[in-house]
Amino acid sequence: MNAPTSQERRQHLRRSVVSTVQLDHEILGRTIGSSVNISDSGMLLQLDALVQQAFPSEATIKLCLLDSISPEIAFTGRVVRNTEHGLAVRLLAYEFRGNVYSLRELRRQWFVSQSGLPS
Repeated sequence: MNAPTSQERRQHLRRSVVSTVQLDHEILGRTIGSSVNISDSGMLLQLDALVQQAFPSEATIKLCLLDSISPEIAFTGRVVRNTEHGLAVRLLAYEFRGNVYSLRELRRQWFVSQSGLPS
């Protein structure tokens, strides 16, 4: 039996989104990069090559999309892959105005805003 390709294993559609991203790591500090693509559960990021090499797999990071309509939203993510294509990060939660929410809540809020339904 053939192993599924990475495309077949994806649970969420990737969208090409180029945005300036600020990453914070407790040991490596703060750095700026850019997103390559974003899905409902993660992002592929491009960083300076030397900085990117320093990020270990499973590292927990905070990141903000500085070009977004709400750059004050801070995502918590975990590095799942570090390759020549970029730093793949799984999004775990987000923080807004001191409160932490699940990604499910972010998706719900987005759906409500797109549908015109009251939240």
